[in-house]
Amino acid sequence: MEQYTQTLALLKANLKRDWFKITGWLVVLAGVFVAVAAKFDSIYGTPKQIAAIGSTLRSKAMVALVGNVPSGHLTTALIFASEMAVFWGLFIIIFNYTLAVGASRGQEESGLTEMILGGHPVGRLAPILAATLELLIANVGFVLITGFGTLIADMPGSDVNGTWLAAVAIAAVGWAFGMISLIFSQLVADSHSVAMYNYAFLGIAYLIRMVTDVSNPKYAWISPLGWLEKTQIYRHNNWFPVLLLIALGVVAFLIAIALNSRRDIDAGVIHVNPGNRRSHFLRGPATLLLWNQKSMTIFWIVGMAVLGASYGSVFNSIGKIFNTSPTIQKVLGQSGVQHIEKLQVLSFVGLLGIIFSLLAVIAGMMIVTHLVTEERRGYLQMVLTKPQSRGYLLATYVMFGLIVAAVVLMVALLSAMAAGNVVMKHPIAFNDYWQTFIANFPSVILFMSLTVAFIGIYPKIRSLVWAYLGVAFMITYFGNLMDLPKWSLQLSPFYWTRKVPIESINATPLMWMLGIAIVLITIGFIGYQNRDLES
Repeated sequence: MEQYTQTLALLKANLKRDWFKITGWLVVLAGVFVAVAAKFDSIYGTPKQIAAIGSTLRSKAMVALVGNVPSGHLTTALIFASEMAVFWGLFIIIFNYTLAVGASRGQEESGLTEMILGGHPVGRLAPILAATLELLIANVGFVLITGFGTLIADMPGSDVNGTWLAAVAIAAVGWAFGMISLIFSQLVADSHSVAMYNYAFLGIAYLIRMVTDVSNPKYAWISPLGWLEKTQIYRHNNWFPVLLLIALGVVAFLIAIALNSRRDIDAGVIHVNPGNRRSHFLRGPATLLLWNQKSMTIFWIVGMAVLGASYGSVFNSIGKIFNTSPTIQKVLGQSGVQHIEKLQVLSFVGLLGIIFSLLAVIAGMMIVTHLVTEERRGYLQMVLTKPQSRGYLLATYVMFGLIVAAVVLMVALLSAMAAGNVVMKHPIAFNDYWQTFIANFPSVILFMSLTVAFIGIYPKIRSLVWAYLGVAFMITYFGNLMDLPKWSLQLSPFYWTRKVPIESINATPLMWMLGIAIVLITIGFIGYQNRDLES
């Protein structure tokens, strides 16, 4: 047990450092979850409303997006669990990723772990156990808030067992993925690579869940995200998948412990190739950035292509409800049915455009914010010894981030178009996807310009951009469900483009976004050229 000495002291230090981050995440995640539960009865409380949303959720497109809906009689609580389980599981996983990387690999990069282990009577495995306990405390907080909050909401069809199962299951999948993140933190030697491994694993798990849900739900057990659906909240209330998730987390923790004890501090199990002493990619910031980010860029492009194609492959089933309804076919005729099917697909393309834009923002922001990481590690001092200005250095990261974001967004839309047009009898024109790209890319630019402004003025609070991004997406996705006032919906850039490509593009809000983005980027460049570099 000597290897775990001072674990509680490290845990207190971690909580003192991360309390604001944990509180912010819990307020948003648990608060919105409970708010949606409180509003659900007024939105899907009548049999007619439940039947309408039930037929929508059972379409292949929505099954691919949020998972399967149980067969048989539906209630308000069942609809709520079906919509929220997988979707909220993704958010809680991202929350756990953030904490896990910061409490493990992030501390080693800053030199804090080496200082603690080298100068204090602290056990070798105490830091990783403290990180595990911090994740456990944060997820227990989520369980308590959402559990009691959903009980107070008292949705029709809900019960105490199912309510606590929903809270525990979502938290358990987040904790399990957080434990897997600790494994990746032992394998590679920098947080940037850990993040790439994390989201690659999450993407694979999500795609497996999506494909199995659409083709054969029996195989959803292959993916840990599919275990959330197997709980069958408010129908059978199966706790066995929760036990599996806890077991997965424990096994991942033991693997992380074994890997941690077999590597040096600030090193990874996977050794980094030292490379050549002379390279064409070491001639300036642009080529160096391109070389360092090539793996991450390829990962994003390939991942978004697969994700877009996966969604496009179910386009043919979106309008199936109209094809199988003789009454609708008789009333509307073949041309009318085709028109409604097209509108349904275009509506789904518009939703996908917002989701793809969110991911494109993440891809671009990860590149731009990496400038701050390299600044704090002292790498930029070597780069700035060359005769180039700070403005050029910042411009290199911003331009590369914008290009990657644009490519990622376009690749996702084009792959969705290619896969969708293969399976559809009446393909969607390229112009509809192009309008979706044009409508959503200004939102991407706006979020990235806000990041640039924080980097130039006060980089320590740049995480607020991530918070705003999450809030903006949730406002767009859940705003109508929570019956939010129109002014609050308009705070999200995605609100202004949500109806494209069904409706034509409104250029006015897009021009405002671009104008604000130019101002923010200018502020960022001026601030970056005049502030002190961190180290």
